Amino acid sequence: MQALRRTAVTASRQGRTTLSRQTRRYAHDEHAHAHHAEPVNESFGKGFWVVLSAFPAGYTLYQISRYDPDDRPYFTRIIGKYTDIQEQISERNNLHVRMIEQAGSDRVLFRSTEPNEYVDMRFPEIMSVGSPYNVPAGSQTNISHVIDKYRREQVADEEAKLEAMRNGTLKAEQPIDRLPKGADLRNFSVNSGA
Repeated sequence: MQALRRTAVTASRQGRTTLSRQTRRYAHDEHAHAHHAEPVNESFGKGFWVVLSAFPAGYTLYQISRYDPDDRPYFTRIIGKYTDIQEQISERNNLHVRMIEQAGSDRVLFRSTEPNEYVDMRFPEIMSVGSPYNVPAGSQTNISHVIDKYRREQVADEEAKLEAMRNGTLKAEQPIDRLPKGADLRNFSVNSGA
């Protein structure tokens, strides 16, 4: 029993991790400050506002004092700048209208012409050269006799259906035989009808 107790104590000691303790510092103690300074409402000074207003004022002064080869006043230049933009917009609109008109006439032209019935090839023999795989039936040999055989069989089948329809013996138009009441569906077969 003593051996088990010793191993348990040893295991519990190994499981703990020892943290390094920091020494307590008394440099900042809440009781040491007896007097708190009141918060002061500080505003921006005059220097801040002067520097902030210097940038737009400088830009405005630069725009007004700029050299103009036509010797026009500042406000006339501003009005002229926006007038030039209006002229560019009207030129773009005219170009756009001409492009739309041309597209409409091209569409009418393409809709009114008939498509080509054939494709003009520079090298028609390319159509007969190809892969030996995925070849459609009848492209290599004459199978017209096979087509005639299946056409004859289809015509005979249609005639038999028409004759059965005239006689009233067509299977699709016969009434459905109802099951008698109490019939067992497990023994029911489609062919026998019961």
